[in-house]
Amino acid sequence: MTQAPVSPALLPGTDAFNTLLDEIRSGAKDRDLNDENPFDQVIALKQAGFGTLRLPAEFGGPGLSVPQLFSAIIDVASADPIVAHIFRTHFWFVEERLRALRANPSDAVSRHWLHEVAAGKLFANAFSEKGSLAVGSLVFNTRLLPDSSGGYRLNGEKFYSTGTLFSDYLTVATTSDHDSVASVIVPSDREGVRLVDDWDGFGQRRTGTGTTIFTDVAVAPDEVLADTPYDAEPEPTVQYASLQLYIHAVVAGVLQSVVDDGAALLRSRTRSFSHALTESPVDDPLYQKLLGELASTAYVARAAVLDAASAIGAATDSHDDRGVPDADLAADAQLKVAKVKVHLDDVAPEAATRLLELGGASAASRQRNLDRHWRNVRTITLHNPVAYKARVIGDNLLHGSPIPANAYF
Repeated sequence: MTQAPVSPALLPGTDAFNTLLDEIRSGAKDRDLNDENPFDQVIALKQAGFGTLRLPAEFGGPGLSVPQLFSAIIDVASADPIVAHIFRTHFWFVEERLRALRANPSDAVSRHWLHEVAAGKLFANAFSEKGSLAVGSLVFNTRLLPDSSGGYRLNGEKFYSTGTLFSDYLTVATTSDHDSVASVIVPSDREGVRLVDDWDGFGQRRTGTGTTIFTDVAVAPDEVLADTPYDAEPEPTVQYASLQLYIHAVVAGVLQSVVDDGAALLRSRTRSFSHALTESPVDDPLYQKLLGELASTAYVARAAVLDAASAIGAATDSHDDRGVPDADLAADAQLKVAKVKVHLDDVAPEAATRLLELGGASAASRQRNLDRHWRNVRTITLHNPVAYKARVIGDNLLHGSPIPANAYF
């Protein structure tokens, strides 16, 4: 992807940042309606330094806290949840490099990649695969094998590769030749990398969540970021909790859009039913009640996401000299993130459905495209089964059972 010049980051909440969000918001409905990729909007956020918000001053960033970052994610998602979703694994990558640097301040590899982040580069992932292997098990069919040059060759096929179409670099989870899972990074335009825009979901349609194919891709030794034996003892972590909370933040942003669109829909109506309580829909107490309930749902969603983000921040700040967070704080964060999902999966699709009740049959107009909120929310909730999350919460409450050590917690 062509690199755009990067200015100092626009800080969330400023007039300049809000103006940018308004520009992104203005075309979101039609982009979804016309099935268009938001390339220009992603570039605009890159130029605005959105991807650098967690970088400390040492790297030219504003050093936002974890809750401040998630608040900004909600705001971007309220403008366009597809654009917000594209940056999901970018921020995971940034956090992992910061964690590595906390463990080893002289880590030249992490410093290099953080400087690339500061330069406005966007990082996406190629993690999940189709097939028979258990989802979240960290066992992959994609292989990283040594070659005769002293480097490696990467071969395999990934799916659900969110953001790859818009990215400069890809982080790839792969199985090595010595019973370990390796994390490698390659440019998205390297020879042998093929990005396929074949995600056909009914929601979050233009997130670039399709197939990524690696065919004999060259990987240098310093592009192997991690190599963890399969039999290694799991360590406390919040990296996967952060990934899960990110999509809950996107849902919280959609819920704010539901409120905004609901208010706009009511204001646009010039008549009501002959048997309504008032002539004007905006004065009807039943519609006012419904809009107030939607606003309350959005408020609690945001508050819950930010509370869980504070727990992740506390765990992150508790790291030891290996960059590993306190086990109890990490578990607390994981449980809070799981609780956010269980709650939002229940209330968010219903809120997106109830929005339509504010407009009657006119709300079903394809041109209004109000159904996109339900489609986007429902697609996100399908990322992992809510029943399993709720069971883990209950089991932990009753028996103190540990949180599963996989990519969904």
